[in-house]
Amino acid sequence: MKKSLGLFCLLLLWCPPLEAQNNHEGLLNKLIETKYSTELYLITHCNNQNQKDSALATYNTLRWKLDGFVYQLSADMIANNSPRILRLLNNWCRSKKSKPPIDVYVQQMIEIEKIYNNSIWAPSEKNKTLNLTTNVFYLLKDSWTILNGLSDIKTQRTMALVNLLDQTRLSDPLIILKQIK
Repeated sequence: MKKSLGLFCLLLLWCPPLEAQNNHEGLLNKLIETKYSTELYLITHCNNQNQKDSALATYNTLRWKLDGFVYQLSADMIANNSPRILRLLNNWCRSKKSKPPIDVYVQQMIEIEKIYNNSIWAPSEKNKTLNLTTNVFYLLKDSWTILNGLSDIKTQRTMALVNLLDQTRLSDPLIILKQIK
């Protein structure tokens, strides 16, 4: 298990950074980018008192949409005891070819991407400076939970995927604002 985590860490540091708006990203790449970019957006915009209320409103709207998406996807995977929906969504993210069983999720993803692209990505695209070290440590912390869930994937693969999806949810804005002070 330690070797797996070590290998994962090395791969993260060794691999070149991905383009932020890559059209061939999978579902989890999109959700993780949305999570960290939106949290960074809240931190940077809450330093200015004039932008704090609008930043919180944008963050909470996106949080509500993203959490609803993750919870619904997780509930359907648990109810069906199958990751099929996740696989179909991942394929849609890579190819943009939708199938009827995932149309509801596709509409939710399009709505999330629209809010993200208009409110988070576009305004901060020019002066976006991600603290790579901090994000890598957050990802490593979350990855430990993920690896623990995936280690028993033969018997609990659906729940492991639900745990993985849960890591992509946005944090409570109050916790993020406490980091600023």
